[in-house]
Amino acid sequence: MLDFSGPHNWQRLRERAEGAALLHEGALLADVASCAAGKLACLATPYAGFDGGPVLAADLAVAWMGMLAQVGILPLCPAFMASEAGLAVEDPTGPVRHADLVVVPTLPGWQQSAGVWQAAFLALEMNKPVFVLDGGRQNDLEVGL
Repeated sequence: MLDFSGPHNWQRLRERAEGAALLHEGALLADVASCAAGKLACLATPYAGFDGGPVLAADLAVAWMGMLAQVGILPLCPAFMASEAGLAVEDPTGPVRHADLVVVPTLPGWQQSAGVWQAAFLALEMNKPVFVLDGGRQNDLEVGL
């Protein structure tokens, strides 16, 4: 199985997306909501191999699904779907295919998550925007850890 995780692969993804204006890093949730309200988003959160385990990963996914819904973005979340189905690994293929965009909250382990990377990669391959949220800014809604 290919290993898609790790910061080095995010750098390759950045290089590949350069010039296409589809990879938006450091985005605020409010800004994403202003351009994506009413759209279907794939919410890419860590799941398989998450340090806190699959239950905490699913809980974080549910919290972020709620935040997206509050700002008018309809979420599909591979981590939540895997948890509900009792799967050990999430598969972002279907959600990305049906979604208009991908939203990546900068949760712990997001750069090492193969599922998050695959969601971003697939979206860019399908010419869909990817928004990596700026987890360091106070303007975003926060999930307590």
